[in-house]
Amino acid sequence: MPPIRLPVATVLALGFLPLLCGLVVPADAHLDPRSGLTPYQATYSVYLDGFGIGHSRITLQRKANGTWWCHSFSRPNGLFALFENVRLEETSRFRLRPDGRLEPLTYRLTEPGRSARHDQEVRFDWPKRTVYSRVGSKRKTFPLRPGMLDRLTAQIALSRDLVRTGKPPASFLVVNHNHVHHYVVTRKGQRAWRTPAGVFQTIEYVARTRKGALLIFWCAPALGEIPVVARDKRHHHPTITLRLLRFSSLPSRSPVRSRAQVLGKVTPF
Repeated sequence: MPPIRLPVATVLALGFLPLLCGLVVPADAHLDPRSGLTPYQATYSVYLDGFGIGHSRITLQRKANGTWWCHSFSRPNGLFALFENVRLEETSRFRLRPDGRLEPLTYRLTEPGRSARHDQEVRFDWPKRTVYSRVGSKRKTFPLRPGMLDRLTAQIALSRDLVRTGKPPASFLVVNHNHVHHYVVTRKGQRAWRTPAGVFQTIEYVARTRKGALLIFWCAPALGEIPVVARDKRHHHPTITLRLLRFSSLPSRSPVRSRAQVLGKVTPF
Protein backbone atom coordinates (compact mmCIF):
# COMPACT_ATOMS: atom_id res chain seq x y z
CA MET A 1 0.00 0.00 0.00
CA PRO A 2 1.46 3.43 -0.91
CA PRO A 3 1.96 5.83 1.99
CA ILE A 4 -0.97 8.09 2.83
CA ARG A 5 -0.22 11.76 2.20
CA LEU A 6 -1.57 13.86 5.03
CA PRO A 7 -2.13 17.63 5.03
CA VAL A 8 0.40 19.62 7.01
CA ALA A 9 -2.24 20.43 9.63
CA THR A 10 -2.72 16.74 10.31
CA VAL A 11 1.01 16.09 10.44
CA LEU A 12 1.52 18.81 13.03
CA ALA A 13 -1.47 17.63 15.04
CA LEU A 14 -0.11 14.08 15.21
CA GLY A 15 2.04 15.35 18.03
CA PHE A 16 5.80 14.95 17.61
CA LEU A 17 8.88 16.46 19.20
CA PRO A 18 12.07 15.27 20.83
CA LEU A 19 12.49 15.12 24.56
CA LEU A 20 13.98 18.53 25.19
CA CYS A 21 12.52 19.81 28.42
CA GLY A 22 14.36 19.59 31.68
CA LEU A 23 17.71 18.34 30.41
CA VAL A 24 21.14 19.03 31.81
CA VAL A 25 22.93 20.97 29.09
CA PRO A 26 26.53 22.14 28.57
CA ALA A 27 28.38 24.17 31.19
CA ASP A 28 27.34 27.57 29.82
CA ALA A 29 23.64 26.83 30.40
CA HIS A 30 21.71 28.46 33.23
CA LEU A 31 20.80 25.41 35.31
CA ASP A 32 18.14 26.01 37.95
CA PRO A 33 19.71 24.23 40.97
CA ARG A 34 16.48 23.61 42.89
CA SER A 35 14.69 21.85 40.05
CA GLY A 36 17.47 20.39 37.95
CA LEU A 37 15.81 21.98 34.91
CA THR A 38 17.41 24.38 32.47
CA PRO A 39 15.40 27.25 30.93
CA TYR A 40 16.05 27.11 27.18
CA GLN A 41 14.89 27.47 23.60
CA ALA A 42 15.58 24.79 20.97
CA THR A 43 14.81 24.77 17.25
CA TYR A 44 14.30 21.77 14.99
CA SER A 45 13.65 21.32 11.29
CA VAL A 46 10.68 19.08 10.45
CA TYR A 47 10.66 16.56 7.59
CA LEU A 48 7.76 14.57 6.14
CA ASP A 49 9.00 11.44 4.33
CA GLY A 50 12.29 13.26 3.76
CA PHE A 51 10.83 16.57 2.56
CA GLY A 52 11.32 19.67 4.71
CA ILE A 53 7.94 21.11 5.73
CA GLY A 54 8.64 23.49 8.61
CA HIS A 55 10.44 24.36 11.82
CA SER A 56 9.65 23.92 15.49
CA ARG A 57 10.80 25.80 18.56
CA ILE A 58 10.10 25.10 22.22
CA THR A 59 10.67 27.31 25.26
CA LEU A 60 10.96 26.21 28.87
CA GLN A 61 10.93 28.93 31.56
CA ARG A 62 10.63 29.11 35.35
CA LYS A 63 8.09 31.64 36.61
CA ALA A 64 8.56 33.95 39.59
CA ASN A 65 6.00 31.99 41.65
CA GLY A 66 8.06 28.81 41.35
CA THR A 67 5.93 27.05 38.75
CA TRP A 68 7.27 26.20 35.30
CA TRP A 69 5.91 27.23 31.90
CA CYS A 70 6.53 25.33 28.67
CA HIS A 71 5.41 26.83 25.36
CA SER A 72 5.73 25.76 21.75
CA PHE A 73 4.72 27.16 18.41
CA SER A 74 5.09 25.52 14.98
CA ARG A 75 4.09 26.18 11.41
CA PRO A 76 5.00 25.05 7.89
CA ASN A 77 7.40 26.96 5.69
CA GLY A 78 8.12 27.40 1.99
CA LEU A 79 5.56 26.02 -0.43
CA PHE A 80 3.75 24.21 2.37
CA ALA A 81 2.92 27.56 3.95
CA LEU A 82 1.20 28.64 0.73
CA PHE A 83 -1.27 25.77 0.94
CA GLU A 84 -1.60 25.26 4.70
CA ASN A 85 -2.19 28.34 6.84
CA VAL A 86 -1.99 26.34 10.04
CA ARG A 87 -0.01 26.67 13.24
CA LEU A 88 0.21 24.51 16.31
CA GLU A 89 0.57 26.22 19.69
CA GLU A 90 0.86 24.41 23.03
CA THR A 91 1.26 25.67 26.57
CA SER A 92 1.73 23.71 29.77
CA ARG A 93 2.16 24.74 33.40
CA PHE A 94 3.58 22.41 36.02
CA ARG A 95 5.22 22.37 39.43
CA LEU A 96 7.82 20.25 41.19
CA ARG A 97 7.03 18.73 44.56
CA PRO A 98 9.59 18.76 47.40
CA ASP A 99 10.23 15.08 46.69
CA GLY A 100 11.10 15.99 43.08
CA ARG A 101 7.96 14.58 41.47
CA LEU A 102 6.59 16.58 38.57
CA GLU A 103 2.91 17.58 38.78
CA PRO A 104 1.21 19.02 35.66
CA LEU A 105 -1.34 21.76 36.33
CA THR A 106 -2.81 22.89 32.99
CA TYR A 107 -2.30 22.14 29.32
CA ARG A 108 -3.73 23.84 26.23
CA LEU A 109 -3.37 23.18 22.49
CA THR A 110 -4.75 25.46 19.78
CA GLU A 111 -4.42 25.33 16.01
CA PRO A 112 -4.91 28.83 14.58
CA GLY A 113 -6.14 28.45 11.02
CA ARG A 114 -8.29 25.42 11.84
CA SER A 115 -11.65 24.93 13.51
CA ALA A 116 -11.79 25.24 17.32
CA ARG A 117 -13.10 21.68 17.42
CA HIS A 118 -9.44 20.60 17.31
CA ASP A 119 -8.49 22.61 20.42
CA GLN A 120 -7.54 20.71 23.55
CA GLU A 121 -7.47 21.58 27.24
CA VAL A 122 -6.45 19.48 30.24
CA ARG A 123 -6.67 20.51 33.91
CA PHE A 124 -5.13 18.47 36.71
CA ASP A 125 -7.00 18.98 40.01
CA TRP A 126 -4.65 17.42 42.55
CA PRO A 127 -6.80 18.11 45.67
CA LYS A 128 -9.77 16.35 44.03
CA ARG A 129 -7.59 13.74 42.29
CA THR A 130 -9.40 14.40 39.01
CA VAL A 131 -8.30 15.18 35.45
CA TYR A 132 -10.66 17.36 33.38
CA SER A 133 -10.08 16.95 29.64
CA ARG A 134 -11.71 18.68 26.67
CA VAL A 135 -11.32 18.37 22.89
CA GLY A 136 -13.54 20.88 21.10
CA SER A 137 -16.94 20.52 22.74
CA LYS A 138 -16.32 16.96 23.99
CA ARG A 139 -15.44 16.65 27.67
CA LYS A 140 -14.18 13.79 29.79
CA THR A 141 -12.86 13.21 33.32
CA PHE A 142 -10.34 10.69 34.63
CA PRO A 143 -9.15 9.66 38.07
CA LEU A 144 -5.84 11.48 38.65
CA ARG A 145 -3.08 9.03 39.46
CA PRO A 146 0.47 9.97 40.50
CA GLY A 147 2.69 10.18 37.45
CA MET A 148 -0.11 11.04 35.01
CA LEU A 149 1.08 13.69 32.51
CA ASP A 150 0.09 15.80 29.50
CA ARG A 151 1.81 15.99 26.11
CA LEU A 152 4.43 18.52 27.17
CA THR A 153 5.13 17.44 30.75
CA ALA A 154 5.55 13.85 29.54
CA GLN A 155 8.60 15.00 27.66
CA ILE A 156 9.93 16.92 30.63
CA ALA A 157 9.48 13.98 33.00
CA LEU A 158 11.09 11.51 30.61
CA SER A 159 14.04 13.83 30.04
CA ARG A 160 14.61 14.28 33.77
CA ASP A 161 14.74 10.51 34.25
CA LEU A 162 17.41 10.19 31.56
CA VAL A 163 19.50 12.86 33.24
CA ARG A 164 19.03 11.69 36.82
CA THR A 165 19.24 7.92 36.43
CA GLY A 166 20.77 7.37 33.01
CA LYS A 167 17.77 5.36 31.83
CA PRO A 168 14.16 6.08 30.82
CA PRO A 169 11.15 5.04 32.90
CA ALA A 170 9.75 1.65 32.03
CA SER A 171 6.37 3.21 31.19
CA PHE A 172 4.21 6.29 31.72
CA LEU A 173 0.66 7.60 31.17
CA VAL A 174 -0.25 10.62 29.04
CA VAL A 175 -3.64 12.38 28.76
CA ASN A 176 -4.20 13.33 25.11
CA HIS A 177 -7.29 13.66 22.88
CA ASN A 178 -9.59 12.71 25.79
CA HIS A 179 -7.80 9.41 26.30
CA VAL A 180 -5.09 8.08 28.60
CA HIS A 181 -2.25 6.58 26.55
CA HIS A 182 0.21 4.05 27.93
CA TYR A 183 3.81 4.24 26.65
CA VAL A 184 6.58 1.69 27.12
CA VAL A 185 10.13 3.01 26.70
CA THR A 186 13.26 0.97 25.96
CA ARG A 187 16.89 1.74 25.26
CA LYS A 188 18.40 0.47 22.01
CA GLY A 189 21.80 0.81 20.34
CA GLN A 190 24.18 3.68 19.54
CA ARG A 191 25.02 5.59 16.37
CA ALA A 192 26.49 8.85 15.09
CA TRP A 193 24.21 11.48 13.53
CA ARG A 194 25.18 14.39 11.30
CA THR A 195 22.78 17.34 11.80
CA PRO A 196 22.83 21.06 10.94
CA ALA A 197 24.04 21.58 14.53
CA GLY A 198 27.00 19.19 14.11
CA VAL A 199 27.96 15.51 14.33
CA PHE A 200 26.94 13.70 17.53
CA GLN A 201 27.33 10.26 19.06
CA THR A 202 23.86 9.26 20.28
CA ILE A 203 21.96 6.60 22.20
CA GLU A 204 18.63 5.42 20.80
CA TYR A 205 15.44 5.32 22.90
CA VAL A 206 12.14 3.89 21.63
CA ALA A 207 8.67 4.73 22.99
CA ARG A 208 5.93 2.36 21.86
CA THR A 209 2.17 2.15 22.41
CA ARG A 210 0.08 -1.00 22.38
CA LYS A 211 -1.45 0.12 19.07
CA GLY A 212 1.95 0.14 17.42
CA ALA A 213 2.86 3.83 17.30
CA LEU A 214 6.65 4.11 17.39
CA LEU A 215 8.67 7.13 18.53
CA ILE A 216 12.45 7.00 18.24
CA PHE A 217 14.83 9.46 19.91
CA TRP A 218 18.59 9.62 19.37
CA CYS A 219 19.94 11.45 22.42
CA ALA A 220 23.46 12.87 22.64
CA PRO A 221 25.19 12.39 26.01
CA ALA A 222 27.60 15.18 25.02
CA LEU A 223 24.62 17.57 24.95
CA GLY A 224 23.10 16.39 28.21
CA GLU A 225 20.80 13.82 26.55
CA ILE A 226 19.18 16.32 24.18
CA PRO A 227 17.75 14.37 21.21
CA VAL A 228 19.49 15.52 18.07
CA VAL A 229 17.20 13.46 15.84
CA ALA A 230 13.69 12.12 16.52
CA ARG A 231 11.33 10.11 14.36
CA ASP A 232 7.60 9.29 14.44
CA LYS A 233 6.52 6.08 12.65
CA ARG A 234 2.86 5.00 12.59
CA HIS A 235 0.92 2.50 10.51
CA HIS A 236 -0.38 3.99 7.23
CA HIS A 237 1.08 7.42 8.04
CA PRO A 238 4.11 9.21 6.59
CA THR A 239 7.28 9.23 8.67
CA ILE A 240 8.01 12.49 10.50
CA THR A 241 11.61 13.33 11.37
CA LEU A 242 13.07 16.20 13.38
CA ARG A 243 16.72 17.33 13.29
CA LEU A 244 18.32 19.72 15.72
CA LEU A 245 19.18 23.14 14.28
CA ARG A 246 20.24 25.03 17.42
CA PHE A 247 19.91 25.20 21.18
CA SER A 248 20.30 28.14 23.56
CA SER A 249 19.83 28.45 27.31
CA LEU A 250 17.81 31.27 28.88
CA PRO A 251 18.28 33.22 32.12
CA SER A 252 16.22 31.87 34.99
CA ARG A 253 12.85 33.56 35.51
CA SER A 254 13.27 36.04 32.65
CA PRO A 255 9.97 36.63 30.81
CA VAL A 256 9.53 35.08 27.38
CA ARG A 257 6.91 36.46 25.02
CA SER A 258 5.13 34.42 22.40
CA ARG A 259 5.48 36.03 18.97
CA ALA A 260 4.03 35.05 15.63
CA GLN A 261 7.48 34.58 14.10
CA VAL A 262 8.64 32.25 16.86
CA LEU A 263 8.34 28.66 15.69
CA GLY A 264 7.41 25.88 18.02
CA LYS A 265 7.24 22.19 18.41
CA VAL A 266 5.34 19.13 17.53
CA THR A 267 5.08 16.79 20.50
CA PRO A 268 5.19 13.03 20.40
CA PHE A 269 2.56 12.20 23.03
